[in-house]
Amino acid sequence: MSLKSQMLKSTLISVFAFMLVVLIVLIPRDLNMRIEGYIVVADPAFKWSQFTENVYQFFSNAIASGSLGPSRYQGQSAEAAAFEAVGMSLLVIVSALFLGLVFGVLKGVADYKLSKTKFSVFGNWTTWLFQSMPDFFLMLVIQWYLVKHVPFIRYFAVEGWEAFVIPALLVSIYPVVYIARITSSSLAAQEGKLYIMLAKAKGLRDRVIVFKHMLLNGIGLILTHLPGLLVYILSNLFIVELYRNYPGASWRLVQALDFNAYTGTGPGYEPGIIIYICFSFMVLFLLVQWISHMARRFLGPQ
Repeated sequence: MSLKSQMLKSTLISVFAFMLVVLIVLIPRDLNMRIEGYIVVADPAFKWSQFTENVYQFFSNAIASGSLGPSRYQGQSAEAAAFEAVGMSLLVIVSALFLGLVFGVLKGVADYKLSKTKFSVFGNWTTWLFQSMPDFFLMLVIQWYLVKHVPFIRYFAVEGWEAFVIPALLVSIYPVVYIARITSSSLAAQEGKLYIMLAKAKGLRDRVIVFKHMLLNGIGLILTHLPGLLVYILSNLFIVELYRNYPGASWRLVQALDFNAYTGTGPGYEPGIIIYICFSFMVLFLLVQWISHMARRFLGPQ
């Protein structure tokens, strides 16, 4: 499949998924309340006519007013609130992508080198150990340890370097071991190749062979895993933002859902904010997929 076809396919799938999310967000959430004995029972009152009316009214109002509607805070539009939250999350996401790639590659090279020595337990074994743990469990344990046993770090700070650096470092932990495993496997797969044997025959240092030849030849494979890397970042970001009350997109999305354990959706439901945040994540994921496709096309093994 050509590069244009792959990018078009990814775009169509992303747009279709976003449209599906929009339709789900605009499902009527009215409830029929009744009393059965001593229990209050809430049943959803779904009607197709009301659903189509909801969709029509939302988009007609959005086009007429140029806004996705109000937020729960007086004087603030839905897109303004969502834009601020997405901007806060993007700082963490971009930083985690950078840290995950850079330190993941370095960790992968170290794993590959240590696998040939008696210290291999500090290489692939540590990567395997971290990756064998569920990422949400790892995030919760690390955050609990920082709060409980590292009091000099202002973990719940909303200003200063801790407010931004701590979430970025936490979210990048699992991506580092994810990229490390891919990098180590890519380097190991190139052992015995003719160009490696030729480079060794010329007397090149191992460091030059690894970084200038093997790593450069495997960078395309590493970049093709960017979508999976982004999935790990977003899932960890959700846990970190909720635990820290970091005012990012995931935290704001939970607010906009306004879930109630008894009646489901609460009165503070904000469909405009949900749609804006989902659209932002869809665009981000689509860009990462395009980069992955181009890396596979132009940076493949030479």
